[in-house]
Amino acid sequence: MRSAIGPCLSALLAQKDEIFEIVVVDNNSTDNTVQIVEAIAACNPIVRLVTEKRPGVAFARNAGFDAAEGSIFGRIDADTRVRPGWARTAREFFARDDVAAVGAVSGLNNSYDSPYRGLKKRYFEKQVAKGLSGGERRVNNIHGANMVIRRSAWEHVRDAVSIHSGIHEDVDLALCLREHDIEIAQLTDLFVDISPRRALTPPREFAEYSRSVVRTYELHGRLTPEVVKVVRWQWLFHLFAYAGYRPYDPDRGRFTLGRLLSAGAGRAMPVGDGGATPETSLPAGSDAPGTDARGDGQGRADFPDSPGRSADQDSGVKSRLPR
Repeated sequence: MRSAIGPCLSALLAQKDEIFEIVVVDNNSTDNTVQIVEAIAACNPIVRLVTEKRPGVAFARNAGFDAAEGSIFGRIDADTRVRPGWARTAREFFARDDVAAVGAVSGLNNSYDSPYRGLKKRYFEKQVAKGLSGGERRVNNIHGANMVIRRSAWEHVRDAVSIHSGIHEDVDLALCLREHDIEIAQLTDLFVDISPRRALTPPREFAEYSRSVVRTYELHGRLTPEVVKVVRWQWLFHLFAYAGYRPYDPDRGRFTLGRLLSAGAGRAMPVGDGGATPETSLPAGSDAPGTDARGDGQGRADFPDSPGRSADQDSGVKSRLPR
């Protein structure tokens, strides 16, 4: 599978006047991600490659945030492509005096290689118009493929977040932030395009992804029947999405019988099989030796202080906004 990091970095570099540095975390990628990043970095000094050998999304995320400088960190995946104005939206939001209680923001997205792109666009437009998405509304979750966090907020929860492979790292981070009374906002203009390859994950494998959400709420003592109901509905929605995407060939841009009959390349799952149960042996911030974590490299776009996925899992990108 070819690396998606090139278009990801190109989209960020188009906004380099708003970004202080771009940290790419390689977390055991097996494609040509490292070579691509090194070539781009040779011509763009703001791009920096960091290696994290411990496999797992949480390890990669932590390595990127720990390596980044500045007071605001952006985080996206290696197959994310930020829209124009992404960095400026984050900087201007965090520069305001009336959002001091907000420690992190997430945004909206569409899919760049999806036959349902227009449908998704209309859906989000209606959600925003109804006040159900975006608009700086306060939310209790965060999307790791499109988020920005204050350094101060990260430092508050750095030692509380779990690094266990069976925990959903985005949900865990969001719950840790909210437990510290740090607000999360969803911004309409913090917009990215992502790959819909998650939809090609077989439903049986996606069930483990769903169980990681349940385990994460259990870990925080926040699991309720309502949460379980939402997770079940998400799995059911994935089942229909899988059926809709399975015959689509993104390279040809059309539906094909061959694609329907072949085993399409889905996105590697960012969670392991859970290992030990959180309630018995996984306090937040602890590791469970021997559990299987699939290595997703991450990226941090490090913004000036404001007025990675490969065949296994991508390398990702973190950026820092300038002072």
